[in-house]
Amino acid sequence: MTDDFRQRVEAAKGQTTPVEVTISKEQMDAEPKILLIETRLKENVPLSEQAENVVFMSVEDLDAAAEDRSKLDPRLSDPNVQIITT
Repeated sequence: MTDDFRQRVEAAKGQTTPVEVTISKEQMDAEPKILLIETRLKENVPLSEQAENVVFMSVEDLDAAAEDRSKLDPRLSDPNVQIITT
């Protein structure tokens, strides 16, 4: 992972609002268009925690997608979609 990517992540964190897990769950239940970026490997996430509005992407995948946007899940292209990250 590049230092440049880490710097961009820290800068982005400064522009976001932290949300408690229970609040994010309530938001996702109320609005199915909200996406959750899950940085755990899909095979490590219990089936009960997997849903259609979850995008599984490792931090390394996010780093690669920062350089090549074609590697992003197309659902992440809509600027009107709220995204929650783990």
